[in-house]
Amino acid sequence: MKVFFFVIILIYTADFCSFSQELIRKGVHQQQLETFGSVHHTSAYRGTDTALILPLSSQESNTLSNIVFGFLPYWEYNNGAHNNMHYDLLSHVAIFNFQASGNGSISNPSGWPWTEVINAAHAQATKVVMVVTNFNASEVHTLLTDTTAKNNLFNAIATQISTYQLDGVNIDFEGINATDRGSVLNAFLQDLSDFIHTNFSGKEVSFDGPAVNWSAWQLNGLVQSVDLLFIMAYDYNGSWSSNTGACAPLIHPSGGICVSKSLDDDYAEAISNYPEKIVLGVPYYGNHWTTTTENAGSPVNAYMGATLYRNTVANATYGNALWDDNSLTSWYRWQDSDWHQIWADTMQSIELKYDKAIEKNLGGVGIWALNYDGNRAELWDLINSKFNNSMGNDAYHFNKNIVLYPNPTQSDLFIKTTSGSEVVSYEIFNFLGEKIKSGNLSNKRIITHSLQKGIYIIQLWDSHQNKKSFTVIKN
Repeated sequence: MKVFFFVIILIYTADFCSFSQELIRKGVHQQQLETFGSVHHTSAYRGTDTALILPLSSQESNTLSNIVFGFLPYWEYNNGAHNNMHYDLLSHVAIFNFQASGNGSISNPSGWPWTEVINAAHAQATKVVMVVTNFNASEVHTLLTDTTAKNNLFNAIATQISTYQLDGVNIDFEGINATDRGSVLNAFLQDLSDFIHTNFSGKEVSFDGPAVNWSAWQLNGLVQSVDLLFIMAYDYNGSWSSNTGACAPLIHPSGGICVSKSLDDDYAEAISNYPEKIVLGVPYYGNHWTTTTENAGSPVNAYMGATLYRNTVANATYGNALWDDNSLTSWYRWQDSDWHQIWADTMQSIELKYDKAIEKNLGGVGIWALNYDGNRAELWDLINSKFNNSMGNDAYHFNKNIVLYPNPTQSDLFIKTTSGSEVVSYEIFNFLGEKIKSGNLSNKRIITHSLQKGIYIIQLWDSHQNKKSFTVIKN
């Protein structure tokens, strides 16, 4: 976002994580809209007959334990995203983007309507919401404060919802003036929520909120004014950074900005009052820099652009994937005429963020952006293992009662089981998804000391063919 569109303002000091004030810049949603949205692909299908669009199924029930809110940008839709989607593992598909003008009119995303996406999602009881965007402070101010522009926007949203059987609207306004971020924005969103709830029973209003409250945001009131608040908990480092670092550092060694600090400080009151409304966004993208040294946190020579998960994991072999203990995220490096560093979340670091959302009892998690993982399966498997309640009792029991430790490890791994769970075999896959080792278990030890440093997926099986996967860092 999904890590997303709000513009955050900051000044980095030499340690790249200390700030004295905001610096206005483009958020990731806007940057990637400008970068990837200019690349045109041909979609396999273009729906045109609105009579073919099906409403949200009343027969199917979503089996997810939490919200899983995924943004689907039009450039990924046009790149065949529909063929890779697991709609049963999503509670919401957010169609990005419907561009709002300053007068309240709306333009459609490329290829709209996405009939096959809407129908496939609705068949799985997955909601489809429109993402209304505007990244211009002056135009956003008009939409928030001018009655005519606001009413035009509300009516344009209502037309889309009723015409295309949509299940709500997500507002992605970024670069908002400080004077508009508090009560002005919250009143606008409350008016929109009242309008949608009055005219469309069961439809939702959500907003994409900042990871850090640099100034003027009234976050508790913001969450109160909508049905869901999506925290764009990425974009902590990016094109503006003077030193390399994670898009979404879970922790920071000296108390600087990070995902945990955002939840513990910025959103503390909102989480205390409305945890079920809050969605923690995670990045399926990374950042590529050339650097002056090989070291983590190196000074930057140049920003080379965003990287997508599907490319990052294909290019980073398990032997040179590195783990940063200071942020609990992944990165890798290489050298040609310059040093290059790519910092990008992998299954291991995303899993830790999902665990943080569960620990905080949040409503769920979100993704910026769907299909950035292409046809790879591991991130869908992670959602399935963390948030899918459809598994049988045996599988549920097995998944809840198996621990693999220590992780990260410098030597071998050990299995801890409770309540009679039994592990009989294992498989080890490298960073590229290739199986490199397997075997039966006669004890609770897996020999891994001979493996190279890197990131591995280890799958454990019981005698009933129930499976649990772990992402393991080998130091």
